[in-house]
Amino acid sequence: MSDFWLEILRRQAEANGRSTVARELGVSASTISLVLADKYPAATDSIEARVMAIYGRDGLIHCPELGEVTPATCVACWERAHKIGVRCGNPATIRLHKACMKCDLRK
Repeated sequence: MSDFWLEILRRQAEANGRSTVARELGVSASTISLVLADKYPAATDSIEARVMAIYGRDGLIHCPELGEVTPATCVACWERAHKIGVRCGNPATIRLHKACMKCDLRK
């Protein structure tokens, strides 16, 4: 197991807090704590993949609708799009909803 992703996770947790990092990764804060303490009982391959996908590109995520965004912006837009859905009449919000629902990063 490469420790590079773990160091990225550790830095993000120290800089932004474990709960923020957990929200951005789509996992629980206790999962982040267990991984950082090297006590996570399951395989960490999926967490490693999420860390590298979200933080591995200089901390930016490529969004097909918004361009390069921070992980916080990505998760906020995903939550908003998931909550509003296609009930909105704004075409830009509907496009964002469709892009977010197809996104492999937040599944």
